[in-house]
Amino acid sequence: MWDAVNFARQKGILCQGRGSAANSAVAYCLAITAVDPVRHGLLFERFLSEIRVDGQTEAPDIDVDIEHDRREEVLDYVYDKYNRANAAITCIIQMYRGPNAILDSMRAFGYPVEMATNFSKRLHWSDPAEGAKYIEETLAPKFGLDLDNPRGKATLAAMAAFEGVPRLRSTHVGGFVLSSAPLGDYMPVEHTTMGRTIIQFDKDDLDAVGVPKFDFLGLGALSLVRRAFDMIEARTGTRPEMYKLPPDDEKTYDLIAHGETIGTFQIESRAQIASVLHTKPERLYDIVVQVALIRPGPIQANFVHPYTARRRGLEPVTYLHPDLEPILKRTQGIPIFQEQAMAIAMALGGYTPAEADLLRRTMGNQRKEPLLIAALAELRERMIAGHVAPPVAEQIEADLRSFANYGFPESHAWSFALIAYATAWLKTNHPTEFYLGLLNAQPMGFYSVSTLLHDARRHGVPLRPPCLRDGFRDSTSEPDVDPAKPALRVGWRFIRGIGSAALDALEAAQQAAPFRSIADVVQRTHLERTNAIALAQGDAFAAWEPDRHRAAWEALRAAGDTMPLAPARDAALATRTMSRHERIFLDYFATGFCLDGHPMEALRKKLDRLGVQESRSLTDVAHRETVMVSGLIIARQRPQTANGTVFLLLEDEHGHINVIVPNTIEGKDREAVKHAMVILVLGRVERDGPVLQVVGSRFQALQVDGLTYNSRDFR
Repeated sequence: MWDAVNFARQKGILCQGRGSAANSAVAYCLAITAVDPVRHGLLFERFLSEIRVDGQTEAPDIDVDIEHDRREEVLDYVYDKYNRANAAITCIIQMYRGPNAILDSMRAFGYPVEMATNFSKRLHWSDPAEGAKYIEETLAPKFGLDLDNPRGKATLAAMAAFEGVPRLRSTHVGGFVLSSAPLGDYMPVEHTTMGRTIIQFDKDDLDAVGVPKFDFLGLGALSLVRRAFDMIEARTGTRPEMYKLPPDDEKTYDLIAHGETIGTFQIESRAQIASVLHTKPERLYDIVVQVALIRPGPIQANFVHPYTARRRGLEPVTYLHPDLEPILKRTQGIPIFQEQAMAIAMALGGYTPAEADLLRRTMGNQRKEPLLIAALAELRERMIAGHVAPPVAEQIEADLRSFANYGFPESHAWSFALIAYATAWLKTNHPTEFYLGLLNAQPMGFYSVSTLLHDARRHGVPLRPPCLRDGFRDSTSEPDVDPAKPALRVGWRFIRGIGSAALDALEAAQQAAPFRSIADVVQRTHLERTNAIALAQGDAFAAWEPDRHRAAWEALRAAGDTMPLAPARDAALATRTMSRHERIFLDYFATGFCLDGHPMEALRKKLDRLGVQESRSLTDVAHRETVMVSGLIIARQRPQTANGTVFLLLEDEHGHINVIVPNTIEGKDREAVKHAMVILVLGRVERDGPVLQVVGSRFQALQVDGLTYNSRDFR
């Protein structure tokens, strides 16, 4: 692992070890990881245990995150050094889920593809059996599946039978197996269409036969950070270093505490933003806890609310047993990390470190629930034998059981927190370079390019559109009025409809000589008709011709294409100036974003007549007051721990609105929640300190393209 990491650093590729490897002092000294386990009191046994399981000593697990767009360079190095016959990536066995189970079942029974698709796109959250039940109870009548017909019954029975059935084998994201001899001598190996070799064993198979794997994982956030550092160095002459950033930058913590974390690493989701508004991190360790807090384990164990209340000083920090204080003090008396579960077993149950790690492994395997119940029962008995009061031992057992399967390693949280802080520091101190790194590292992250650019504008970053004269394939920075705050020029690659071959040709021609006119662009790159029209619609020719229709005609003439764009309609449009709303919608059609407008503006007058609140006006609305809100749905979340509740994040021209969809919502309202791009919501405002959200009771999709919608009976 050191060899691979050393190669990456020599090539200027940002990488960082994470997971249990951050518990190893040797990994830290070799610079594989960036977290000092001695300084932070991390448990070595979480990395390497002396205990033997089924006659095998469990191999240590080292995961290394690498810039996602340069990971292939590291993989090629490993393949070349160890010989392709001796190196292969492990596979993943993908199980059937609801969508592919219904597609395969309906295809087998001869149903139309369109009909099967109607069901499959509504089952993305389900397993086969759960999805079959939902179709039977809710979807079948609406989409024409006759369950009184034997074929319909057989289709759902077949779908449910796919529960727990493997569907296909795919390549693991980065798990390498290396050998001193040809791997095919020991295990089944196959060649992929990408020219790689994969082992037909998945992770659990490898564990069973005692074969270690080495994980090289791609991480977009590291690409973001490295690109931002490159641009800061180019502008200022000084290059920041991720592990030498000031850890106590007040402006950075202020940005996090105000929930302005869109685009940052790990703390940008709707749930994380709501949480940091409460917890208000003030130091790096607060971010470590934050990374692990909004996870299924603490949420399922109902630890989030008491941790938040204790951090805010709303309730006292208490401990079930005095010996828990040194273990849980830094997390407000609440167990957040896997290492704390191990420490509890050692302190109260008399476990050795190796025994505690075996308990942790049992807790982390969802397939071993009977073993988990037995292991926690043994822990309870050993705690009682060690003079812990039975009610206390039982409560600890219950806490750890609900915490099982989803607990987060503290060492892993530390590794992620370092990157999270670096992205927040960049957003605070170098916003243009932050957003440039974020755009150029796409695809990655939680939000669309449109949302990121709206967020950049709200943070004072001057934005400029794609331009073939002044811009490049990737986004770049340009001098602006304030030298310390350069403008962001969006790259050509974000214009929709342009193929990679056309982008390559544009990039090569521009490197040879700057473009001088529309004709120069077309003639030197031999643009096809569709690419020329896409560039014109995306306003990339505006430096030479600001009217997009005339720019398209000029590009086609330069290419020798005299076919009309759209005869009568286009001739009419070319004779008048587009309205602001038309330009906004054309921008969204051509690029997916508008740099100085938002599609909700086109609906605002009609929404105002209905009494719909803007996001910025919600701060003046009282707790539990009924409101109507509307916006683009930029995030939908249906956590397994939420019992069917859906969380929406809406965006309008002024900001964001958190909407909670209760699990009781059904019918047309549920359909709107699942499929609408723009939605109208009737609900009540819920306030909890600085967090404001709308609990919806009625939901209706809005049709934005024709600006038509029906609000009758909505109230």
